[in-house]
Amino acid sequence: MNEHLYDGNSVFKNEVGGGVGISTVQLDDGKVLVSLLVPGSPADQCGIKLGAEIISWNGKDVKKALDETSWSENPPATEGDRILNQGRFLARAPIGQNIQVKFRNQDDPAVITAALTAYDDQYETLKKTKVKLKKEDPPVEGQILKENYGYVKIRYFLPGATQSEPAKALEDTIKEFQEKQVKGIIIDLRDNPGGDDDLVAQMAGHFVNRKRIFEYVSYYNRNTGRFEINRAETRTVQPSRIYFPGKIAVLINHNTASSGEGLPLFLKGMPNVKIIGFTSTNGSFGIVSAPIEMKLPEGYVVQFPDGRSLNQDQKIQGDSDERGQGGAAPDITVPMNRQTFKMKVIEGQDVELDYALASFND
Repeated sequence: MNEHLYDGNSVFKNEVGGGVGISTVQLDDGKVLVSLLVPGSPADQCGIKLGAEIISWNGKDVKKALDETSWSENPPATEGDRILNQGRFLARAPIGQNIQVKFRNQDDPAVITAALTAYDDQYETLKKTKVKLKKEDPPVEGQILKENYGYVKIRYFLPGATQSEPAKALEDTIKEFQEKQVKGIIIDLRDNPGGDDDLVAQMAGHFVNRKRIFEYVSYYNRNTGRFEINRAETRTVQPSRIYFPGKIAVLINHNTASSGEGLPLFLKGMPNVKIIGFTSTNGSFGIVSAPIEMKLPEGYVVQFPDGRSLNQDQKIQGDSDERGQGGAAPDITVPMNRQTFKMKVIEGQDVELDYALASFND
């Protein structure tokens, strides 16, 4: 959410300050396709089109070039997040660097070789592929879709500039869905960066009919050398007055982070709930009360959570492991193949939403 993320970072500028006008996405089969094309850019001028397959980049097979792409704006916690960021940063380079690329446009068998020069694009391709919340957008917004399905978008779990009580807004939305007798509810948590765990636990009460544990919180005790549960911070979910017992589909992506992961983690495994997405959530669910800091040379500071969120079995939940596995995993994984790429990127369809609607008929 930091608007000044790219400002004043000379190392970042020197390494990846240049662009050629494209961003890419890696398909499940390893193919790399152009997912963003800036009009008038070097890539556009040399004939690269949206959906083109990149075959080699800067003299290397594109898979090797992707594997060697290590920059991102945030440390990716999961394998899915790493792959998506490698696609975004593949075509970033030092300003002025010459890059040779081999590509093949859609529906054209010819392999074309072109030379591109990275220019100072003010991080345009990064900014266009990074979600930025608008202050005027309410935290909670609902509507009824075709065939009488309820849809609620939860952008973040905090009061907003135009909506001071998101819990009340969700309650009113669920109540309207009940009155209209919707056949199911889609909860859209894509790109939700988190907020307040207490608010998440309160909202979750609309989807349970008995008291349940939301999370235990444990901190490292330097005196005993062990992690110990702080009982004062145990969060529970109490059933709400407005209760929805029907089918629920929860939409997630790699940007569903922190407290935003709390609701899918809590709902996952319930017989009436399906979690749907291309990837798991962000895998960053640690507790931050007094973050631990490590000061490094040249003014850099590493900051990380000081606590752990535990599920009802007192096992760590949400945070990814050393293999990049973590977060709330989808029950229905949407494939990233040529068909879904075309639908999402070329045609602008909401593929995950289509899968959610289809799940209600399974």
